[in-house]
Parts: sequence; C-alpha cells; structure tokens
Amino acid sequence: PVIEDFIAFIEEHGHKSKTKGNGQNIVEMGGSHYIRKTSDASEANIGRWMPPHPSGKEPTYSPVYERHRLPFDVFLVATKDIKKGEEVIRPENLWS
Repeated sequence: PVIEDFIAFIEEHGHKSKTKGNGQNIVEMGGSHYIRKTSDASEANIGRWMPPHPSGKEPTYSPVYERHRLPFDVFLVATKDIKKGEEVIRPENLWS
C-alpha cells in the first residue's frame, strides 16, 4: 500500500513541467498543497511566477525563459495585495 499511496499522492499533487519535451513531473511536497483552490480566477490571490508573455503565447526562443524554466515551474507569487489575516487562495488550474 505504501507505493500505491505514493503514486496517488503524485497524481493528486503533481503537474507536468511547463518545459516542453523534458518529461519531468513536479510534485508539491511543501505546505503549498494545503492552499485552498478556487475555480473563480478573480478570487485567487497567488499564481505562477512565470508572467504571461505579451503575445499570449510563449516565444519560440527566449533566453530569459530558458534560464528560468525550473523556477517558473515551481514558484508561486502574490498576484494581488494580501492583507494580514486574509486567506491565500490559488487558482484551481494553476499548473494546467
């Protein structure tokens, strides 16, 4: 049951890397998987560190994107001011 539980954890808390072609899965092991998720994007106050590209899609090649692929896959940042005592909420589709 240990292996099956571990696989279930990976399936529930993991996501594919945004780096195309590397085949890696990133698994949340820290407290971030306890953050409440919402399907209402306007309610979320954190998001991925990787900012959306102005064109709406990633460029074919960008030295900035290439240098920071792993951090873009794992770091979360505040997307609006979070007041003291306010709940931290992430979008349900954060990694998709």
